[in-house]
Amino acid sequence: MKSITSQLLTSLLITTLLSSCWGEPESKLKKTTENIVKVENFESFLGTSWSNDKNDKSTSEISFDIEGLKDTKGFFEDFDILFKVSDNNPEDAKIKVSINVNSINTDNTVRDEALMEKDFFHSEKFPVIEFYSKKITRTDSNFVAKGYINMMGKRNKLSFTFKNSGFSKNEKGEKLAIFEGEISLNRTDFGMDHVATVGDMVDIIFYCELIEKTK
Repeated sequence: MKSITSQLLTSLLITTLLSSCWGEPESKLKKTTENIVKVENFESFLGTSWSNDKNDKSTSEISFDIEGLKDTKGFFEDFDILFKVSDNNPEDAKIKVSINVNSINTDNTVRDEALMEKDFFHSEKFPVIEFYSKKITRTDSNFVAKGYINMMGKRNKLSFTFKNSGFSKNEKGEKLAIFEGEISLNRTDFGMDHVATVGDMVDIIFYCELIEKTK
């Protein structure tokens, strides 16, 4: 009886916290729209390495939406992205993404703290979400990354499509490669409980202007 009562209370708490309309975080993103050179082929990336600018949060963004709850939108504000391509084979490329779970921002301090607890991300035990690719291929207009995601102590396969919007330069004269895409995850695959009123699917939307790393 206690177990059932506890589950009902947890379900009610989850629903209340996630569906509460206590504000929505504002995006800090400022997309580059001028002097963009379109990429003609994958070979343009041979022998290059790219990473996000951690000192300028307006250049890259990772956000999320929870299915069925339009008011539950947030951002991860601390993350590292590395995209590296070999000198010879464009398909021998690697992506590594590391996200600090404690950097979550839903513009609701109470909800942010609740998301760090055991019922959700359990950030004390699992403070980082990581993705690393095993293979990247190029289609007619997009990239397809296949690899693994480590989240909440579980290692699952993950495949997603993303696109390159071209090259440009920032105000410092550094070369940029612009990438964007969207990933859908089932949160129960990583140990979170199913709650019908919340929905299991989470959409992760990313946009990043990566800076070329000089050798």
